[in-house]
Amino acid sequence: MMLGLFVLLLWTGSVTCDTVEVEPIECVRRYYLRSAEDEKAIAAGMAFLETQRARLPETLADAYQAALTILKARYAFWPQTKMRYLREGLPVLDSLVAAHPEHMEIRCLRLLSIYYLPFFLGRKEMAREDMRRLTEQLLAGEASLPDTYRRMMVEFLLANAPLDQVERMRLQRLYRELRRSEARLP
Repeated sequence: MMLGLFVLLLWTGSVTCDTVEVEPIECVRRYYLRSAEDEKAIAAGMAFLETQRARLPETLADAYQAALTILKARYAFWPQTKMRYLREGLPVLDSLVAAHPEHMEIRCLRLLSIYYLPFFLGRKEMAREDMRRLTEQLLAGEASLPDTYRRMMVEFLLANAPLDQVERMRLQRLYRELRRSEARLP
């Protein structure tokens, strides 16, 4: 999975979250991304989120808590437990996207949370809408996303979104620009 590769690249060699150089929201993002590959990171991320909640934007704290809860479903064995985690987290993300439709980071969290769900949960059209909105915002240069998410989402959209030829070419160009700008970082 592409997200898994990106997570490993992001996490390897990164500054740990117990240093003052890292903003609390960046630590929450790291825990979330790491949770896609490491179940233990969910509990660590939830604990960090709770201790730092006062220092975080409320909408993002709620969104990441919901997204981490949804990730618990990935690792749960019993179908009832998986559904309980989904029922707990998905409505929170849905209401946050409804209340903040232009907040691309929350939309990214929802998209990553619902894209791989089974068809019978009825989330495919919502995932397509999230992909459409993210594509529009990224191509317009209006997607206020952290740099790590910007590249990850362009990769995700190129691999999964139903893009027309022009959108695909423009996203590929954006991806090359993002890669070049990363190469220039110290």
